[in-house]
Amino acid sequence: MKNKTLVLTALATALFSVNASAATQWDLPTAYPDSNFHTEIAMRFVKAVSDATGGEFKITVHSNASLFKAPEIKRAVQGNQAQAGEILLSNFANEDPIYELDGLPFLATGYDQAWKLYQAQKPYLEKKLASQGMQLLYSVAWPPQGIYTNKVLN
Repeated sequence: MKNKTLVLTALATALFSVNASAATQWDLPTAYPDSNFHTEIAMRFVKAVSDATGGEFKITVHSNASLFKAPEIKRAVQGNQAQAGEILLSNFANEDPIYELDGLPFLATGYDQAWKLYQAQKPYLEKKLASQGMQLLYSVAWPPQGIYTNKVLN
């Protein structure tokens, strides 16, 4: 039986790889430490999966780039080196502009706008990810951030 593999990203988007092998023990690499917002969400997800399956399906979170570095995680999941992974979606903008949409400054300036952007972006993300053998599971917006520069921006 073929199962699907999971990748979490930020926007933290979760994906499933179509080519993953059936498993009851998965590895989920993330580039961030345990105290990071998205790693905490990944750990909540892992707990929810374990609770929902009575502990029969276990996912181990490998935080702080201990299994794969940030730029390697998506490819590791696509190649089934890891069954799951958490990625920052905009890090893959060089593959397709749809991946950088949520990272454009001032496009979505709060969680409400980020949700609307995600809803508009989601069908295109799903199509692109499907073409790469993955399926979108969920996304989580980054908390608000700033832009720092030594020059005035107008």
